[in-house]
Amino acid sequence: MNESRDPSHDPLKSLFEEAAAAGRARASYASAGEISARGRRVHRRRLAVLAVGACLVVGGGGAALVTLLPGPSQPVVPATSPSVSGPAPASTTATLPPPTGTSSSAVTTSPPPPTPPATSATILLGRTP
Repeated sequence: MNESRDPSHDPLKSLFEEAAAAGRARASYASAGEISARGRRVHRRRLAVLAVGACLVVGGGGAALVTLLPGPSQPVVPATSPSVSGPAPASTTATLPPPTGTSSSAVTTSPPPPTPPATSATILLGRTP
């Protein structure tokens, strides 16, 4: 079973040598323009991948920040807090009971009417309200 083979008569070796010779004959170098175009394509792809990665990092960081920040614990109160709710105040006019021992009618007192605030127009024109 052990046959000695002559390496120069190996059919597989001769087939590979023929294929290599055919490949060498048809092979050519790429032109400088093709090489430059290929480099530009690779550069654009790298920049696109970098931009997408940066967007994902910024978006993911923003989403993580929003989820990790504590939410409002209580509702925000207005700038001027309303008064504590209680019984409604009576009218501004107070009726005093008549003094004992006299037959005069009831005396009512009322606060003075409020004066309107001065506006810039009244100050500039020298008018009084």
